[in-house]
Amino acid sequence: MQVEIQDDDICGFCGLAGADKIPHPMRWPGEESAETKYVHAECEVGECKQAYWALTDEQRQAFLRTI
Repeated sequence: MQVEIQDDDICGFCGLAGADKIPHPMRWPGEESAETKYVHAECEVGECKQAYWALTDEQRQAFLRTI
């Protein structure tokens, strides 16, 4: 059985099929932007965590004051 992959099925973070959500529009400083209009929820959470922990507490607080 051959599975047809559609362009909008590709995750903008990992590049694999099966993307299941639209990326959140707000990102932490340094957080990568998705390259497609859909992402895997797990990939987005991983990218968010990585960016969050790369910031100092002061940087996080400063960013949160801007939103």
